[in-house]
Amino acid sequence: MIDLSKTSGLPIELKEDLRIKFNPPMANREPTYVRKFSQVLPVLLDPKIVPPVEETYLGYRALALPQDEELFQTAHLQYDLTIVPPLKLGREFNKTMGHYHANLPGTAVAHPEVYEVLHGTALFLIQKMDPDFKEVFSVYAIEAQTGEKVIYPPNYGHIMINVGNDVLVTANWLSTDYQPMYEPVSGKQGMAYYVVAGQGKPYDFIPNPAYGPALAPVRVLSKKFMANFPITGAKPIYTAAVINPKNLAFLNDPLKYAVELSTITS
Repeated sequence: MIDLSKTSGLPIELKEDLRIKFNPPMANREPTYVRKFSQVLPVLLDPKIVPPVEETYLGYRALALPQDEELFQTAHLQYDLTIVPPLKLGREFNKTMGHYHANLPGTAVAHPEVYEVLHGTALFLIQKMDPDFKEVFSVYAIEAQTGEKVIYPPNYGHIMINVGNDVLVTANWLSTDYQPMYEPVSGKQGMAYYVVAGQGKPYDFIPNPAYGPALAPVRVLSKKFMANFPITGAKPIYTAAVINPKNLAFLNDPLKYAVELSTITS
C-alpha cells in the first residue's frame, strides 16, 4: 500500500492491484476507466507486439471531499487521478494514449490543464500543430518527480509516460467544459515521438514517420516557467484549489490569462 495522503491532500492510498483505497470521509469507488492494451495498440511504435498485460493504465475522474463537491461543480472544475504502472510496451515505456483539447467555442484557444506527480517519475510530452493537424510546430519534454507540477498550455496535444521503475500516480485539474480529441493522435499512430529506453541515458526519442521528414526536434521545457501560477506552489494542487479556487481560474478562462500561459513555452 502506498500512502498518497500527504502528496495529494486527500485520504487515499494505492493498493497492490493499482486501485485507489478511499478512506473516510471519501467513499470507495471503482476506476472511471481502465485502458486495455487493445485500446493503446493504435498509438504504439510497434503495433505487432505481444501484449504484456491486459490493462495498461487506469484513472478516476471528478474526485472531491464531500464538503468540496459543490464548490468545484459551481467552479466548473474537475480533479482526476491517473495510475500508470511501470511496463514496457515493446521498446516503449508505458504511456497514456494522448489527446488534444477542442477550442473554446468561437475562439482559436483550447483549455489548458495542470498536473501534479503524486508518486513516481513522469515524462510529459506536449506538441503543437497547425489547426488542421498536418504540421508540427513544436515538441517539448517535461520530466517531473513526486510533488512537482506541470501545466499543459492551450492547444498542445499531450501524453504522459512512466519513465521510472515504480508506479506513476498523477493528479490533474481541468475545466469540466473541455472536450478531448483523440483522433489527431491515434490517426497518426501516436505523438510525434516515441519514448524508449536510451543508450547510456534514461530514455531516447524516436521520430514518428507519420509526421513527415521535417519534424521539429524535442526540446526540454523547464518547469520554472510555470511558477507564475499560484497552483504550482508547495501545497498539493487539491489543497491549493480548496484554499482559493481562483488559483485555477486560468483553466476555464485561458483568454484572460493568455500572456501568463504564453510564458510557459516562450
